[in-house]
Amino acid sequence: MRSARATLSHVELLSNGARVVADNIAGNDRTARYEGIPRVVFSDPEVGAVGLTSEQAQQQGLPCTRAEVDLSEAIVRPWTYEKEPRGHLGVLADADRKVLVGAWAVGPQASEWIHSAAVAVREQIPVSRLLEQVAQFPTYNEGWLKAYQQLQM
Repeated sequence: MRSARATLSHVELLSNGARVVADNIAGNDRTARYEGIPRVVFSDPEVGAVGLTSEQAQQQGLPCTRAEVDLSEAIVRPWTYEKEPRGHLGVLADADRKVLVGAWAVGPQASEWIHSAAVAVREQIPVSRLLEQVAQFPTYNEGWLKAYQQLQM
C-alpha cells in the first residue's frame, strides 16, 4: 500500500505500518501517526528537521514564535568537538498552545540530536516542561534549551 507520506522504510516497518496493520487485524481501530518523524540529510555538516517549517505553519494559520541559536556562540560542544566550531538550530512553537511544531538543526551529527526535538514535536510537550529538562554537558543537545529559553513562553 502506498500513501502520500514519505516512504521511509524504517518509518513503515518499525514505527507504524506493521503495528497498525496488526492492531487492526486484531479488531482494534488504530491509525498511523506520522507527525514528529525527523528528516535528515547525511551531509557535512548534517541537516535534520522535524515537524512544520515556518511557511507551512503560516499556511495553516498557526500563530508561531521562532527562535534560532548559533551553537558556536551559545554552547561549549562545538569547541570540544571540532577545530572549526559550527552549528545552528532553530525551533518553531505554536504561540497559543505553547508547544513545538517544528525544529531544525545543522551541524556535526545533527541526525543524532534532532531526535530530542522530534519527541517534543510528536508528543506536544509544553515548552515550559522542555525548559525543565537538563541536557548532558557538554553536548549539542544543550542548544535546544537555549532555543526554548528564547521562545519566552
